[in-house]
Amino acid sequence: KVVGAVKEITKRGVKFVDGKEEQFSSVILATGYKSNVPSWLKDDGDLFTKEGTPKTPFPNGWKGGKGLYCVGFSQRGLLGASSDALNVARDIHCQWKETLTMRP
Repeated sequence: KVVGAVKEITKRGVKFVDGKEEQFSSVILATGYKSNVPSWLKDDGDLFTKEGTPKTPFPNGWKGGKGLYCVGFSQRGLLGASSDALNVARDIHCQWKETLTMRP
């Protein structure tokens, strides 16, 4: 659950700036993120835009060429990152499986 501005984290949950309180068993803090991937990744511009997001839209932006994968760049939070991670794991599994079946 994504929520608004937090004023205080308490023993049982959170107090929000608007005065509301909610109880949570877990709190995950996430801040804004601006990707700097294009400044250091040399992929010939195939996978990422100049803003650092995948050129191919979600849910298919996790795979680039030459064995390059990206996880968590879909701007879809934890759900997007988990979807990317599962796709990457499946793809690697399939490649390993193919390699093993091709052995003499």
